Amino acid sequence: MRNLLNVETRTGFWFWLLLVLLTAVFLRLYQLNSVPPGFTHDEADHGITAVSILNGAREIYFTIGHGREPLFDYATAGAMALLGQQGWVLRGTAVFFSLILLGGMTAWTSTAFNNRVALFTAAGLAVGFWPLMAARQGLRSIALPALFSLALYFFWRGLQKQQTSRGLLLTDYRLLITFLTAGLFLGLTFYTYIPARGLWLLFPALLLLGTVWQRGWLRQAWPGTLLMLLVAGLLAWPLVAYLRANPGAEIRIDELSAPLTAVLQGDFSLLWANVKGGLAIFTVAGDSAWRYNIPERPLLGFVMGILFYLGIGIALWQLAGRKRQAEELVGQNGRLAYAAALIWLLGGLAPVLITGPELSMTQGMGMQPVIYLFPALALDWGWRVVRSRWQVASGRWPVVGLASAILLFGGTAVITARDYFGTWANAPEVRVQYESTMVTALSYLVEQGVADAAVSTITPGPFHTPALAQMVLPANAGEPRWFDGRASLIVPHADESLLVFSGFAPLPEALQPYLAMAVLQDTLRLRPDDADRPIWVYRIAAAEAVAAWQDWLTPQSAHFGDAAELIGYDLSAGSVAVGSAVQLVTVWQVQSAVPDLRLFTHVVGPDGIPLAQADRLDAPSSSWVAGDWLVQLHEIVVPEDTAVGTYPLTIGLYRCLDAACAQTERLMVWQDGTAVGDNLPLTELMITD
Repeated sequence: MRNLLNVETRTGFWFWLLLVLLTAVFLRLYQLNSVPPGFTHDEADHGITAVSILNGAREIYFTIGHGREPLFDYATAGAMALLGQQGWVLRGTAVFFSLILLGGMTAWTSTAFNNRVALFTAAGLAVGFWPLMAARQGLRSIALPALFSLALYFFWRGLQKQQTSRGLLLTDYRLLITFLTAGLFLGLTFYTYIPARGLWLLFPALLLLGTVWQRGWLRQAWPGTLLMLLVAGLLAWPLVAYLRANPGAEIRIDELSAPLTAVLQGDFSLLWANVKGGLAIFTVAGDSAWRYNIPERPLLGFVMGILFYLGIGIALWQLAGRKRQAEELVGQNGRLAYAAALIWLLGGLAPVLITGPELSMTQGMGMQPVIYLFPALALDWGWRVVRSRWQVASGRWPVVGLASAILLFGGTAVITARDYFGTWANAPEVRVQYESTMVTALSYLVEQGVADAAVSTITPGPFHTPALAQMVLPANAGEPRWFDGRASLIVPHADESLLVFSGFAPLPEALQPYLAMAVLQDTLRLRPDDADRPIWVYRIAAAEAVAAWQDWLTPQSAHFGDAAELIGYDLSAGSVAVGSAVQLVTVWQVQSAVPDLRLFTHVVGPDGIPLAQADRLDAPSSSWVAGDWLVQLHEIVVPEDTAVGTYPLTIGLYRCLDAACAQTERLMVWQDGTAVGDNLPLTELMITD
């Protein structure tokens, strides 16, 4: 029993490591279906990408969400193939990678330092707020530190084997396999997250430092290091080649490079502000976004923060020590291990120093494992100092030291659980970010067994709330129609259907008459502090509603390509003063789903150029269902400098041909079987003083 409790024995180490792992598993799986309270659109996009892979997609880089690497999505698709296309499987994939991270980091720290450092590092990763947050979110960033820690571990094992092996790299198959495995994991990191493109520099940096510190090191270490980098480069090359051939695929890179662009123009202010904010995330003020953090909460608490800085000091002190023999460089407490930790920290922190603390919880993911190594180094140093001074009196110190460690990490676990499951998960802004209102609405539709429903949301686009629905709804559930009720309305073509409105996207006054024939069926209760409340559920009969609309609509029949048929319109006023706005409502019957359509309304000048316009479509055309009814509100503001007179008011549909909608194609308008152009004059609008 004494050996079991003593972390300095092999049995004790494995016993306590098992407890740490069980703690990590519990914290990561506890209430995984309900915390976080829904899904962000980034998570949902990963989910629908995984589903597309199951349906045959085989991309090397996915342009969804401003562009992202594919490994996490393929891993999620594999998990879904085994466990089903459900939202918890997406998050389960993240949990899996987080446990791989913990295992890989434990293996490396045990090899490079000692078992005690490894155990303390694992404990920090198991109970820390940041690792827990990252482990329970279905985002690709968690895969980077998991695979990188494995790459470093096998590289380290290879260096150690090379120190003791008498054979050459190509003749010692175990040595060869070790470096090949390191290269495999390093190459795979390029398919995880953007910071991987800089983290690989750790390995040539270690080769250079070893060469400076020890004569003969280069001759001994370069074959394995070169082999690892070659394997990694070969694996990464298809992705690199794709991105070079498709520079427009990575929108995110352009967004993140603004501080560096400013530096090239001689302006260092933005970069300097970001550097100061980035350095503060450890113990002063962290990520300000509720989506991934309690705003401004630093990565480490007071005690862990002190240990972190002390650990960095110990690592720097070790680097300044006397020269060691080559075998010491990769042995226990060798300088190269401390150098690896510091370089890893700096490489992982670099993106945060460039972009600033906002969203640093994801952008700094590359350094997550190593920040918990430095407190472990400080604890290990204190352990050895106290033991050597007390001379391990009566064998009490291992028990006292263990009790102190349990108090530290146990207290951290309690604080983490309180902050994550209590404060963060129940914050109103978090519930907004994770679309808990939409989850409630979708769950209601499932309970009602409704086949035809339309849901109002402020994010009706295919990669936002509809993506969330694919992760929440059962496979046999019908897909709702989507619209933004603040300027549009969809009525399913059915005898009866449900319309769902959230507090963020209610119907405006101009469109309320179109809902007059509906009956309020339910008002779903949410939490008193939820921002997006309440949820109104209406029951409506399409035929009855459309018949009522005829009382005020001006009939106007026209077909716009194969997408939709115009039924009529309602103009709020026939005249409008300059500088004022006029409202137009158009009513359509959908014919087919056509991706990326926009609806334009133009007040056309004498030269054919629009004087005023409103281009929008608040019910995304990619999710249209044939037969449904669409009501769209257009608000046109007449510029102050418009000359008094009468001007044609025209409408039309066009399709965006690229992501920025810089290239467009108008749909042809047909009336009575005859093409009449690419726009339709509705009426004339009088502009007055």
